[in-house]
Amino acid sequence: MKLIVIVFFALLAVGCQTPQTTPRPIAYSGGDGSSREQAVVISDMDCREAGTLAEMLWLTRNYPGYREASQTALNTASRKYDVVEFATAEGQSKKVYFDTTECTDR
Repeated sequence: MKLIVIVFFALLAVGCQTPQTTPRPIAYSGGDGSSREQAVVISDMDCREAGTLAEMLWLTRNYPGYREASQTALNTASRKYDVVEFATAEGQSKKVYFDTTECTDR
């Protein structure tokens, strides 16, 4: 009887474990971010915060040592954008457009 109780609780404990999920890679497409028409498209992000982290990662990869000055949301009739203004490591002012239309808030 003791063995049955131990096996029951062991199975119960295994059944209550949270499954591990594998993070999806960030999908970038589009242009170089120099305008809305050339925006960097961030796809398949589950929440706004993940989209913001994806933007920071893209900037870090493309403009190492950048210093962010501001971020603005821009919505048109059909698309959503984040516009990030920053200074490059060399001190040059830049603006990059990220198309975040496909990012979802859950």
